[in-house]
Amino acid sequence: MRGKSGSIVVQCRQEKVTIMTKMTKAKTMRFVNPFNAQGPTNPKYYANREKLLLTFHRSVMAVSRSGGVTRPVNIAVMGGWGVGKTSTLLKFKDMIKNESEGARIFSACVPLSPNCCSDADTFFVYLMESIFREYESTVELPQRVVDFIREELNVFENWKISKVSMTPEIERREHSPPRGINFKETMIKFWEKLHAGGIQLAVVMLDDIHYALASRENAELLYDLRTVMQGLSASGAQFMFIITGPANLYPEMRDKAEPFTRLFERFDLEPFDIEGTRQLIEKPLEAEGIDLTIDDPVVEKIHQITDGHPYFLTVTMRDVLDEMNEGRLTIMEFKGICPALIEHFARLKFHDDLDRASDAEQELLFRMALAQQSEITPSELKGSSVTKLLDRLVKKELVVKVARGRYRLYNPLFREYLKNVRPLAE
Repeated sequence: MRGKSGSIVVQCRQEKVTIMTKMTKAKTMRFVNPFNAQGPTNPKYYANREKLLLTFHRSVMAVSRSGGVTRPVNIAVMGGWGVGKTSTLLKFKDMIKNESEGARIFSACVPLSPNCCSDADTFFVYLMESIFREYESTVELPQRVVDFIREELNVFENWKISKVSMTPEIERREHSPPRGINFKETMIKFWEKLHAGGIQLAVVMLDDIHYALASRENAELLYDLRTVMQGLSASGAQFMFIITGPANLYPEMRDKAEPFTRLFERFDLEPFDIEGTRQLIEKPLEAEGIDLTIDDPVVEKIHQITDGHPYFLTVTMRDVLDEMNEGRLTIMEFKGICPALIEHFARLKFHDDLDRASDAEQELLFRMALAQQSEITPSELKGSSVTKLLDRLVKKELVVKVARGRYRLYNPLFREYLKNVRPLAE
């Protein structure tokens, strides 16, 4: 009896522990929200873009398995704000680390800014310094490679000190980097060290390449980078270059620095189709074990109001999980959340969007929002200088040119916001 009684006590304790564990987990899950629109997407949540990811993976595998015969494919990832360009680079880094099947790969992701693109000297020194400081490798780098990196970093540091100490008169006469710094030659030497250490491929990612075209003079940066890339390839160095930038940048790069664009295979990141929307919604939920089912009509409604744009999708799902993180979300429940969504988007983005437009542009935005059809022609809007105003709004990414002579507001949620704001403006 004692044994039975002891077993019952132990069993009760175990059941109590199990219940407490479940309650603790349930409380914890109330605070789990993997949707974050304020930074790049976690690679394990990355959705869709299968063709782009497949191109990258195939190129990496082909180079690593061909003994240097196959050349890497350079990739240009282009798109508007918030569509996932930087997230794509993080996904590439994750694939190199976790899906390279034993390949020995060096990689570096370099974020560009106006300051580092002020002139060619600064650009290339910053680029080399970033590659040597912010690298990752699927294998430990040999000591001779580490020593080379340290030596070059010292050279770059001395270069920066000498540049700061130059008088304006000297600086105007100096148009080339100080002796000992040459991007192409340094990268060739670096590749020789990598290759001797068993590295099969070096991947260099340049985020926000448009800063290299901030002025007419800066176009020379792309000419120089093009020459370097061609020289590295001719020398047998296995460098894969990946760039990101706005979709409308490609024609400008082609005009100012051709044949720079021909060195890349271009991929445009568009808003998701319905399947991409479903993936963006479901992947984070599945990855974090969140027991929330989103009904199909809700997925379709979310896709409709966000137009499949990753930023708006992510904000929407973050707000959804703040309201409900388990059970089943029906279309009626989601419609109850929608008014608060518009208010949230207004605070996050739409107020600032409207402020960026001039009075005349704002008036045109309001008229587009109140039109019966979402797509509209200049003749339907009437008024003076409509086409010029539309072109300016397209450049500000508040209006999208969907076809020749046809325009729409950049997002359905922005349209709803303008409808709500219009009475206050009158």
